[in-house]
Amino acid sequence: MIGVAILGYGTVGSGVQKILSENRGHIARMVGDEVRLTHVVDIRPLSNMPPEVVVTQRYEDVLEADEVKIVVECIGGAVAAYEFTRRALESGRSVVTSNKELVSTKGDELLDIARAHSAMYLYEASVGGGIPLLRPISQCLRANHILGVDGIVNGSTNYLLTRMEREGVSFPAALGEAQRLGYAESNPAADIEGWDARRKLAILAHVSFGARLSDEALIPTTGISSLTPDDLRCARAFDGAVKLIAHARVQNDQWNGWVSPAVVDGDSPLYGVSDVFNAVVVHGDCVGDCMFYGRGAGSLPTASAVVGDVIDAAQHLNTPKQEMDFEVIPAFALDKEERANWLVRVMGADQETRKRVQEALNVEKMAELESVSGEKMTAVRTGPMTDLEADQAQARLEGLAKGSFIRFLR
Repeated sequence: MIGVAILGYGTVGSGVQKILSENRGHIARMVGDEVRLTHVVDIRPLSNMPPEVVVTQRYEDVLEADEVKIVVECIGGAVAAYEFTRRALESGRSVVTSNKELVSTKGDELLDIARAHSAMYLYEASVGGGIPLLRPISQCLRANHILGVDGIVNGSTNYLLTRMEREGVSFPAALGEAQRLGYAESNPAADIEGWDARRKLAILAHVSFGARLSDEALIPTTGISSLTPDDLRCARAFDGAVKLIAHARVQNDQWNGWVSPAVVDGDSPLYGVSDVFNAVVVHGDCVGDCMFYGRGAGSLPTASAVVGDVIDAAQHLNTPKQEMDFEVIPAFALDKEERANWLVRVMGADQETRKRVQEALNVEKMAELESVSGEKMTAVRTGPMTDLEADQAQARLEGLAKGSFIRFLR
């Protein structure tokens, strides 16, 4: 029998318990041994737990139980979760997690500890919830050089943008609705400011081309809180849609990336990804573009990915492997030469405003639109510009009632 301990019995932890219980026979056949939940650690008293499961507030009870070979960390955060994960790995136990904050900030160190103690540190569920993603990239696409990834990896922000585009509601109204429906946290900062997507991008970059997980701190990040329905209306005028995009590219021995709102053209596979769904497009030198799509959160979808890692760890108790372990790319570096078209919105559409816009920008397309409030506005799709050139263009528009600059995803 292979014992499993769950740390934190919340949304994901309870889903893991459900799958381990209801699919125990199926799991045992794949592993060749019984995989049984033996311990749950939580600060709250828990009822309706099977009598054979030890419910405790003491983590030491797990470390003292010889039958526990795999620890499932569902606590979240990077403080207590880090300490518990480190101690488990140092004891030779494998650890499975969905905790993207811990993986992105401490993953480099924890992978080293796992290797040193013949254990595994697995985190398939940390990006995309139940979508099979990290393992297919690292295994099924291993014949490829992965050149880049582009993804919509936060369901909360995607839901907000969908509501703003389809119904024309303001950002605060869409956020309030999402919170009432449980699609956004009471403190939504990690989602709407892009921090959650940034953590996931660091993990994707690590799995795709060997970036350091700690490079997460270097990724330029812009959230969606300043967007308005008028921005989305302007994007639609050019057959596009605004999404919060996580973008990364590898060039020689460096990689670069960003998290930011971007206009996705109508012919992109990411264009139709709406509501709480996630999608990631992986660009390989052999396979071309390959998209992974599905629900990126939820108890059972996320727990499905977690238990998949539990099975993998159980199958390799005596021969641990780190399948998501790569030669590290030396550095993250901003690509100051990356060029993109930009969506520019300016309030007003009179002759003088249009003249100023044409003088300041390399205009590819221009449209006159009506804002949600009934005011006239001018929308422009520019020619390709670097970030610096876009900043200079904004300066040339000084004095006009500018709305926003949003890059197009290339």
